[in-house]
Amino acid sequence: MNVQVVEPRADILVESTRSIGYTFESALADIIDNSIGNGATHIDVRFSSIDPRYIAILDDGCGMTPDELIIAMRYGSKNVNDQRAESDLGRFGLGLKTASLSQCRKLTVISKKNDIISAASWDLDFIIEQQGWSLKIYDYDEMVNQYNKEIPGLLDELNAYKTGTIVIWEDFDKMLEGASEPDTLFDEKISIARSHLELIYHNFLDKTSKSPIELRFNYLPLAAKDPFLTKHPGTQPLSEEYIDLEGHNIRVKPYILPYLNKLSPSDIELLGTLDDLRNKQGIYVYRNNRLIIWGTWFRLDTKNELNKLARIRVDIPNSLDHIWDIDIKKSTASLPNSIKQNLKFIVKRAIGSSERVYTHQGNKLINDEYDHVWELRKTKEETFFEINKELLIYKAFLESLSAEQAKQFKALIKLMEATVPFKYAYTLLAKNEETFDKDYSDEAKNIIANLSALPGVDPKKLYEELNKIDFFAKYSKVLNLG
Repeated sequence: MNVQVVEPRADILVESTRSIGYTFESALADIIDNSIGNGATHIDVRFSSIDPRYIAILDDGCGMTPDELIIAMRYGSKNVNDQRAESDLGRFGLGLKTASLSQCRKLTVISKKNDIISAASWDLDFIIEQQGWSLKIYDYDEMVNQYNKEIPGLLDELNAYKTGTIVIWEDFDKMLEGASEPDTLFDEKISIARSHLELIYHNFLDKTSKSPIELRFNYLPLAAKDPFLTKHPGTQPLSEEYIDLEGHNIRVKPYILPYLNKLSPSDIELLGTLDDLRNKQGIYVYRNNRLIIWGTWFRLDTKNELNKLARIRVDIPNSLDHIWDIDIKKSTASLPNSIKQNLKFIVKRAIGSSERVYTHQGNKLINDEYDHVWELRKTKEETFFEINKELLIYKAFLESLSAEQAKQFKALIKLMEATVPFKYAYTLLAKNEETFDKDYSDEAKNIIANLSALPGVDPKKLYEELNKIDFFAKYSKVLNLG
């Protein structure tokens, strides 16, 4: 048997891997993953949207020697099956190259370790020209001449660290492809990336966390966007559970967000837009504290309005990447069949809690210890609400009317029951336009005064009756005044 080594053409392979499907924000996150995985606590993203455009990610991580840098620049620098440190956010040994070159044509890495600064660059135009895997290696003077002019102070900042690394992107063809106003598009992508990173790294950006980092965009710090609003007094954390998978613990922690009228503008800003409240319901998968995928129920349930306050945090270790099928971009995952049943039970419980928040806000059968003005009725054909005819106040008012008036009053009640605007109220709730939480305390006073004036009504018995009704339970102070 003859063996022939067939190397892939460098220019074709690199161009092919540029189309893996990175977005700008996911590509940038891949570089920051490397910084965090290498022990960085300070990460600066420097950029310019005008020519010469660049993005430079500077960190104070462990840095690389010249030999380590060349290994890192090699495609497939890690074995996907190797055991990795728990803090490692990578997997395939491709992210640095594929993420960077998905957005630009030139990737340069400058690193400092053992007081030695080294630099190397993948330049797609140079690869095409050389027709091979030709990696540019720079000496220090070449670095100073090029990058101190283009990005003033950048090398000085790296020199200030004992160890660290700079990743530089230049020549943005893919990122700005077809843009009529590239400066504007560049700035838009930066803005989207900032919001994205504030969400996926919120555990690291929280200054009270065990391993906090400082992440800045042109010296402006990013703030943590906690999707669970864990510090909000209205958030309901449910009990956490653990699911065993191949000897590893998967932590599951459900949260029920506060209802909309309990949120401040800053709370809503943390959650995104009002539409995000619905679109981002579901399971949030974290790998080593880094958010991987969110806003999905993995087909364990469907997205709807009553579920939208439920969010479930699932923490997995990087040792289970192969089972969760984490992709190279770390932006998709598949739910393992072996834990579906356990997780489905937790999901159903969390969704039930979310629904109860809505039924409470809608004044539907809040608590069976109360009498309800509106009662839910079911038949084989339909479900509907009707006025509770057994209430003392209903009976007392009906008895005060003449026969003809009673007939007209019953007809009016029938009309009200037949025209309850279920669909419209549901639509308003779905759009977060209304909460139906108007203060009816003045109306409650007037109702009590008018009912007390009815002939034959015992005031003491009336107040006992009103105290049992769901509506008046909200206005107990008004009853006490009476």
